[in-house]
Amino acid sequence: MKTQLLTAFSAAVLLLGACAKNDTPDVEHEVINFRGQISQLKATSNPSGASTVWASGDQIGIFMVNHGTTTISENSSNRQYNFNGTVFAPATGQGIYYPVSDSKVDFVAYYPFVPTASLSTVQPIDVSSQNDLSKIDFLWSKATNGVNGFNKSSGTQVPLVFDHKLSKVVIKPTAGTGLDASNADWSAMGVKIKGMQTMSSIDLSTGTLGAASGPADISPFVKASGSAYEAIVLPATYATAGAVRFTFEIVLDTYAWASQANEQFEPGKEYTYTITVHKTGVILGNVTIKDWDTVSRTGTAD
Repeated sequence: MKTQLLTAFSAAVLLLGACAKNDTPDVEHEVINFRGQISQLKATSNPSGASTVWASGDQIGIFMVNHGTTTISENSSNRQYNFNGTVFAPATGQGIYYPVSDSKVDFVAYYPFVPTASLSTVQPIDVSSQNDLSKIDFLWSKATNGVNGFNKSSGTQVPLVFDHKLSKVVIKPTAGTGLDASNADWSAMGVKIKGMQTMSSIDLSTGTLGAASGPADISPFVKASGSAYEAIVLPATYATAGAVRFTFEIVLDTYAWASQANEQFEPGKEYTYTITVHKTGVILGNVTIKDWDTVSRTGTAD
C-alpha cells in the first residue's frame, strides 16, 4: 500500500458462479475475488499526502475458517490476494473456494500481507521505523455473516470491514516568538517522539493486540518539512505527566512539548497536535481526534 491512513476499510467479496456438470452454476468451483472499497484514509509514504484508494500491487492475507471456530477450512490459510486495479485477485495457486460440502465458513483478513502469518501464532508489530507508513498501518477484519456464517448459497457478496488496529499521530509545529517559519533552518528541523513503546504483536484469530514493549525514539514521517509530521504508534495510555515528549531540534537548539498525565492513544484514532514553538517555550494549541477518528491537541514547546 503506497498511500494514506484510513479508519476503516470495507471490502466486498464477489463470488462468481462457475459451471459444473449439466452447465449448472456451482460456486465452489470458482475462485473468490475480493472487491475493496475504502471509506476512510489509509497510511501514506507519499510526501504529497494525497488520499487515494488501494494501489495496484497491494497485498492482503485471507484465512477461511469453519464457522464459529479458528479451524482452517479447505487448507485456505493465509492466502495472498493482490489488488489488480479493480479487485483483489489471488496470487498464483492462492485462490480460495467454498467447501464442496457447502459447510458454513467465516473469513479473517489482514493488511499488510506477511508470508509467514498464521492464526496459531501471534504476528509481531514494530513501529520503530516510520519510513513507509503504509507498511505499519495494520488492518484487520473478520466476516461471520452475523451468526450465520457463509456458504455457496449465501449470495455473491461477502463484506469484509477492516479496522485500524493502531493509532496515528500528526504533529503540526508553528513558529512562535523568536523563530521564523520562512527560514531554511525551520524547514530543516528534526522532530522526534520520545517515550513511546514501539513493539507489540497481534493475534490474527481475534484481532487482539499484545503487550507493548521496546521504548525508543520515533522519527515521524515528514509529510511537509516544517509543518507536518506523521507517525503510526501503538495504542496506549501514559499515566505519568511528561511520559511522552515531542522534541524539535532547530540548528543547535532543542525545544520540547511534554504530555499531560493519562495521555491516551486509542486504536483507529488520529491525534493531531498543533504545537507553537517559541524561543522561550512550546505551547500546545488545539488537539483534535478523528476517525481514522481525529483528535486535535495544541500546546507549546520549550
